[in-house]
Amino acid sequence: MHSHTRSPTSSNHHLHDHDEDCAGGERLRVTADGDCEASEQEAEANALMDVVAAFLSYKTFVLNSGIYRRLHHIDELSERHREIVSSLGTIDKIKNAEKLVRENYKFVLGLVHSSSVGEMPNPVDDLEEFKRWYQSFCESRTRAGSAMAKSSHMEKVLSTLKQFVRDWSEEGERERAQTYGPILQALEDEFAHVAPRDRGNIHVLVPGAGLGRLAFDICCRGFSCQGNEFSYFMLLASNFILNKSEVVNQHTIYPFVHQFSNVVSASDQLRAVRVPDVLPSEMPYAETARFSMSAGDFIEIYGAEDQWAQWDAIVTCFFMDTANNVLAYLDAMWNAMKPGAVWINIGPLLWHFDNIEGESSIELTRDEFVALVTKVGFVMEEQQFKKRISATYTANSRSMLQYTYHSFMCVARKPE
Repeated sequence: MHSHTRSPTSSNHHLHDHDEDCAGGERLRVTADGDCEASEQEAEANALMDVVAAFLSYKTFVLNSGIYRRLHHIDELSERHREIVSSLGTIDKIKNAEKLVRENYKFVLGLVHSSSVGEMPNPVDDLEEFKRWYQSFCESRTRAGSAMAKSSHMEKVLSTLKQFVRDWSEEGERERAQTYGPILQALEDEFAHVAPRDRGNIHVLVPGAGLGRLAFDICCRGFSCQGNEFSYFMLLASNFILNKSEVVNQHTIYPFVHQFSNVVSASDQLRAVRVPDVLPSEMPYAETARFSMSAGDFIEIYGAEDQWAQWDAIVTCFFMDTANNVLAYLDAMWNAMKPGAVWINIGPLLWHFDNIEGESSIELTRDEFVALVTKVGFVMEEQQFKKRISATYTANSRSMLQYTYHSFMCVARKPE
């Protein structure tokens, strides 16, 4: 998750580098070593429950804000206007959208259940038991003074559905090719002298791994790869697709059913997307290439001494601009990389904390960023620098509105 949006609820928003910065940035007084850790664990548990609540609120949120509201607006039209709109099939389209939202909810419930969070019963096995559990869950949040779901979190749920399209569908193949393609080619070029079956001892790190497809594709080329992700939205979703998929195209979702503007046709809006397009469990070179996902803050995990000089390559895709201070990212990367290791980066510079109240943010131009990389000590591979790679991110390919990033790509090395 990660949803590449500049939002105060961005998946990489809660970066905390200081001992007292537990609870995602809330200042706590440390009375003993264990107190801060316990407080941080409690804050993490609360954050996870907030995400679970958002997923569970999907149907209610979308029906109320997206479906019933629109039907109500049509009901308020004059009789003549209402008849005209009805003759266009608009009401039928909205009612069909309602049905598909309910289908999406089944997928979302499966996602939450797969994580075993809160011992949620499987709605497929016993719907009534699930309803009782859900009522108890809602009541417990009310008693705790927690909203069932934050509106900002609901946007994350909707973007997570589109992330499935980007990473794990045939429809997302074109978008993956725009960014994952050049990265994979650069990685292949770097280690072309090593046969795929012998690459298991080459360790590649992918920070901001989202739903894990890039890390998976790297493993499919024989490398051992670890994805790192901080967002619970992404972690729950990646666990579901990576560990619970049994067949190709097992699930059908309707990720664009929520979009009512810039739509060409109802069939575009209501179209189905099937995931996953490949089965994660059927990975070539599984005997030698290890695939894993780590959960947590990139700097805290990979800036630690036990990670120093452990990685032969680091791959960053739409990640570097998620930093409050990109120098902290670069320092962690430098320490984690072995001498001679390669860093492959692609993405724009949509600094996530720019103009976010209460957050520090260092915004650099592309030229400043490139200069900074060399000042830290990296050696830039000039012949592999690409000034402009046009790419979309979780875009609806059939929408009348398309946002395109003019990203750049750089390959740099930590000297021997």
